[in-house]
Amino acid sequence: MTNRIPAIAVLCACALAPATVSADEFFAGKTITISIGSGAGGSYDAYARLMSRHLGQHLPGNPTMVPKNMPGAGGTRVAAFIYSVAPKDGTQLGATLNTIPIFQLLNPGKAKYDVGKFNWIGTTASPTNVLVVWHSTGFKTLTDATKKQIAVGATTPGTTQEMYPLMANRLFGTKFKVVLGYGSATEVNKAMESGEVSGRGSNSWMSYTFQNPQWVKEKKIVPLFQMTLERDPMLKEVPTLIEYARNDEERQVISLLATTETIGRAMMAPPGVPTERIALLRKAFMSAIGDPKLLADASRAKLEIQPIEGTKLQKMVEGISAASPAVVARFKAAVATENTGGGKKKKKSQ
Repeated sequence: MTNRIPAIAVLCACALAPATVSADEFFAGKTITISIGSGAGGSYDAYARLMSRHLGQHLPGNPTMVPKNMPGAGGTRVAAFIYSVAPKDGTQLGATLNTIPIFQLLNPGKAKYDVGKFNWIGTTASPTNVLVVWHSTGFKTLTDATKKQIAVGATTPGTTQEMYPLMANRLFGTKFKVVLGYGSATEVNKAMESGEVSGRGSNSWMSYTFQNPQWVKEKKIVPLFQMTLERDPMLKEVPTLIEYARNDEERQVISLLATTETIGRAMMAPPGVPTERIALLRKAFMSAIGDPKLLADASRAKLEIQPIEGTKLQKMVEGISAASPAVVARFKAAVATENTGGGKKKKKSQ
């Protein structure tokens, strides 16, 4: 006798089965959190909050966007959170530092994430980063920094604030003393202004223009080099570090870091988010970037917009993570944290 399933059982099974929610319907009524891998006040924070004000309006269902700062460990705290802890449904995004691919290359056993497995959504801008010194140093060029030691401030090991001066020291004989341990980029700026240090290892020139416009106007900070492949039109007189390269090996080492900087102020989602939701997020990201409301908002905040769409950004990050072992070894030697000489900032008594 043929076994038959009673009709009532089929109806019950259908009633219990979860309804399929399309990507267009999923975001309606949802809250999307953007975890920001830096403290408040810097350009990473500014760009992430800019997107948080506009991205939801370009997603189906107009979800609420909530920015949340999660600074620490040079952006790797957020990267690890997004990779392993955050829900993999599209309701959690990360805006971390662009150095997380480099950290993974240099510390494969310590990186608690794989940059190539993130779903990269897009880049808002790739601001030009510079190493600056305070005007009282009298330094005008990188060559000046080979004649006298000065202290430059940085937050944590492994950030570009440490990497830039160390790379210049190792490749070109400069005498920067890197002072680590500042709690935020803003603290480094205050230390430079007060004379506690004489420079800052790295920062975007744009950040100075909107955070410290008087410094720029009164030429209180002097950029010694920019970490780009080509000179920024806004800084035509400032050489790129790669211009100092004397051979192909030095060019390859510097280019790896300069290319990393192109990642800029990017946003990513965890691995495992459904493909169709990632496609919607990428589409919404680029739609928001072209929205006159966002552009006007960015103009008021003096933020440049230089977007990179998600699929191109994905390939760029994957390319960095696939750098040859030989190039990685040379790069690692150039930026390895010093065991002595850099010092660590001591907290002042209250």
